[in-house]
Amino acid sequence: MTRSLNKLGLIFLILVLGAGTLFFFLRGDPPVLYINEFMAENVTCCPDSTGGMIDHDDWIEIYNASKVPVDIGGMYFSQDAGQSLGHKIDDAHSDLTTIPPGGFLVLWADGSPEQGPLHLDFRLDQDGELLRFFDQHGRTIDNYTFTEQAHDVSLGRSTDGGSSWKSFSVPTPGAPNR
Repeated sequence: MTRSLNKLGLIFLILVLGAGTLFFFLRGDPPVLYINEFMAENVTCCPDSTGGMIDHDDWIEIYNASKVPVDIGGMYFSQDAGQSLGHKIDDAHSDLTTIPPGGFLVLWADGSPEQGPLHLDFRLDQDGELLRFFDQHGRTIDNYTFTEQAHDVSLGRSTDGGSSWKSFSVPTPGAPNR
């Protein structure tokens, strides 16, 4: 009796490990995306006309460092260290939310998602905060904690997708950092 229970236990363990391994590999690796540049106090720089009027909204630029297009529709942004998921990026407009290989996409952090799929339901805090980016499965893609920001000065990676950050008095939303 004990021997058959041990065999059943071993079979069960193998099945559970196999299913877990299969699930892990079928999910795939998270895309190679970066929060590349952002502006938390857009006063006169970088106008947003996507909502039908000219606004100067906060913005976040995402850089796709991979060799394939990546649709960020269905991914998430959060500003809360304790919240794993926050605002879900609209997933019904892949023509607007797909970033080409080596390309950039600007999302408007204006608290007005009704203006379109590139508008997030939150604003950036000029005084600083944590910004987190997750894939559709809730895995962290990137995050960055920033401090107080100056008017019309962006903060971005020194080189696209690089590890060091710097301020840009001439911001480059939707284009390579320079």
